[in-house]
Amino acid sequence: MSDLSNFIDKKGSKKPSRPTKHPKTKPKIINRKKAPSSLEQLDKEQLIQLLEPLMAEIPGFAANMAWTRQKILPLNPNVHPEELAQKLAIPLLEAYMILSRLQSNQDSFSSC
Repeated sequence: MSDLSNFIDKKGSKKPSRPTKHPKTKPKIINRKKAPSSLEQLDKEQLIQLLEPLMAEIPGFAANMAWTRQKILPLNPNVHPEELAQKLAIPLLEAYMILSRLQSNQDSFSSC
């Protein structure tokens, strides 16, 4: 056996050491103890509170909110969620959440 094959055999027998990776964990969105047994038991505000943390997970939510703030609201400050959903081709719930967040931000800035 040649020196090269001995070298390869020795190298191949050792497993390369890899740095340990931490497993990815998903954020906990819903606290199961607080969730009702059925959606029929929720009123509108409770349902929105449950869905609000999910909005950040929607791809493009931040971009749609910025576009609405910069381009749509200056032209039409009283835009309805249905109209916004049509303009941006997004779900109605997302349009509602964008408008409610922007409205709450305006209220907090105007109170200062």
